[in-house]
Amino acid sequence: MNKKILYSFIIMLCIIFSFSICLANSDMLKDAANTTKNMVNDAGNAVKGAMNEASNMSKDATNNIENGMNNVSNTIMNNGDNNNTSKDTNNNNSQGMVSNNNTYTATRTATNNATFMGMTGTTWTWVIMGIVAIAIIALVWYYSMQFNETNYTNRD
Repeated sequence: MNKKILYSFIIMLCIIFSFSICLANSDMLKDAANTTKNMVNDAGNAVKGAMNEASNMSKDATNNIENGMNNVSNTIMNNGDNNNTSKDTNNNNSQGMVSNNNTYTATRTATNNATFMGMTGTTWTWVIMGIVAIAIIALVWYYSMQFNETNYTNRD
């Protein structure tokens, strides 16, 4: 068995030393350096191109949104101008409020008078939060005041 291992080792050494490739050859190192440099430049160009495309896409998206908003604004303004052609500019609407040129006012839809039992929604929220806080404190107190018996009698 030892002879087989020795012969295999000798044959392998002969094969290794029979070729004379020098890795320190200047042309081979230059080629490897140029290949590496080109690969890095290509990767950099790809990243740069992707960043430019992402930037252009976001610019296009914001421009489209801006144009859409301008169109909506222009449409609203044009409709407002078309509605203001009436000759009666100070008329009373159904709520008895004076409205100039039939323009929208937020008072028409305000819900300031919505109450339940004389309290607004905010007041009811605070009342409920207070009741919940009192219930939590009462439960903590109840469980902390329970008598725990720790006497243990061993009956052997």
